[in-house]
Amino acid sequence: MKKTKAIFFLLLISLTGSSQVVFKTIAPTEPVVAGESFRIQFYVEGSPAHELIPPDFYPFRLVEGPDIYPGKSKGTGLLFKNYIYTLVAAQPGEYRIPGASLRTGNSILQSSNARITVISAARSMESVNTANGPTGYYLGPEENAQIKIKENLFLRVSADKKTCYVGEPVLVIYKLYSRLESSTDIIKNPGFYGFTVQDMIGLQEQKLSTEQLNGKEFYVHIIRKLQLYPLQAGRFTIDPMEIKNRVKFSTRVMNRKTEQRIAEGMLGASEEEPEEEGVTIVENQLRTEPLSIEVKPLPEKNKPVDFNAAVGKFTLQTRLEQPTLSRNEEGFLLVTIEGEGNFIQLSAPVIEWPAGMEGFGAVVTDSLDKLKIPLAGKRQFRFGFVCTEPGAYKLPVVRFSFFDTDSNRYSSLVSKVLEVNISNQEKKRLQNEEHKISIDELSQQKSRIAIIVVFLLVSSVLAYWALKKKPAAGIPVPVKKVKPDISEVLSDAAGMVAGEDNAFYATLHRSIWNYFQDYFELAGSARNKENLFDLLKQKGAGDDAIHSLSTIFSDCETGIYTSAVTGKSNAVLLEETRELLEKMNGILF
Repeated sequence: MKKTKAIFFLLLISLTGSSQVVFKTIAPTEPVVAGESFRIQFYVEGSPAHELIPPDFYPFRLVEGPDIYPGKSKGTGLLFKNYIYTLVAAQPGEYRIPGASLRTGNSILQSSNARITVISAARSMESVNTANGPTGYYLGPEENAQIKIKENLFLRVSADKKTCYVGEPVLVIYKLYSRLESSTDIIKNPGFYGFTVQDMIGLQEQKLSTEQLNGKEFYVHIIRKLQLYPLQAGRFTIDPMEIKNRVKFSTRVMNRKTEQRIAEGMLGASEEEPEEEGVTIVENQLRTEPLSIEVKPLPEKNKPVDFNAAVGKFTLQTRLEQPTLSRNEEGFLLVTIEGEGNFIQLSAPVIEWPAGMEGFGAVVTDSLDKLKIPLAGKRQFRFGFVCTEPGAYKLPVVRFSFFDTDSNRYSSLVSKVLEVNISNQEKKRLQNEEHKISIDELSQQKSRIAIIVVFLLVSSVLAYWALKKKPAAGIPVPVKKVKPDISEVLSDAAGMVAGEDNAFYATLHRSIWNYFQDYFELAGSARNKENLFDLLKQKGAGDDAIHSLSTIFSDCETGIYTSAVTGKSNAVLLEETRELLEKMNGILF
């Protein structure tokens, strides 16, 4: 009897666990047209660890996939993944696509079969003409172009939350919905003042999907998808995104799939297209509504003394690269913070080095997944240190505190105590001493040469004035600065767009500084960003231009000094820099 109960109990547990997993097939309910692509989706919810095995799609041709879109269900709060395959049907007919298989744990689940009706292009045209009237590319004689654009082309912005804590991410997505043949130019990107920005998807990814709205199917383009990490409490308003559209209509009924083209700063208002018979182009502008986000301060109650703005869920690990060192030999302490949260705002923890040990600043290395929200991965701080006296040194514990927005509570982590042994043997520095000697000798040689050169110059000047009468002093003529060619300024960086990221960022960073250094004659301690921004303000540069320059500097420095991703391709960053410097040319010259 007990054995029977145990078996029943285990069976009940397995049934309960499997009932939490949702696995289904999503297929088009309307007929698809032979020769045109369509999508089939396999939706998995409630199974974090699984393996999807797609079916045999024959006789359909697989064009693309799987495109995988992860997320969290608003209804259940469970994690889901949507696997999307793009197929093409060759011939009209009725077809059956078998369900996919899902391996999760020790179980294998099967999704439902899908039935697809494929019709010919001619039959598709008949159905278009007998419905509520043709849409998309065709403009009927009684239709108003602007009204049709308003109903079939619009821009939307969404945020997953309107209220958050400082350091808690807000997911913002800009989408273009279209059923028309159009070219779209982004003429104004919003500013995200008060937030640190982590881009997830941009135009370069060309993410396209379909959505049903009011009984109509729209093509949906993700223009920009990003995470915003608020830096301080308050109410912040994100300015609208503005776009300009050139919509193409035909006065002849055609069975043609509409296409959309989206760019940023690439489609001018004066862009000329070859004229087509029976085709007219209509322009309009769209903008999103301003987005207001209220950022709440983190609670003061129970806030740890060592709290340093970390928000999320994290773990802490510390280790020594070498537990035994010689005197004056540099050692390294590795502090690794792993988990999910506002990594891009995490600063290095404070290390209280023991007496007799000198510590240095940390080198930061990131390994982050930019497509996760919040950011997931790890950040490592590599601290260097040296000891001049032998002995056993105990490194104090490293403390790290964070605020968990799920529980609305602070958590504190404490590392284990590490011990490093310093031997009485001193680290050899023969090579450094030889190098130092060679430098001293070189300096002496340079000094002697400099004295000789100065002597010859003075002698030459005296001889010149002795032989020739001194001319009358003239009025100095100011030298007019020549406006530089921005393409030439950025030519080195342009040649490295497809190369190593570090080299590209370093070259672009140097090219920008060379541009401003040549104009303002910056040198020494004057060559810093704060001074540069002040000089630009004096020349009439606006806050938007200075903010754009600061962002580009930040992107370059992130690429040079860390392994974090900027969320922009090299080509996009180069183009942003080109546009900014062209604007600076208009201000400075």
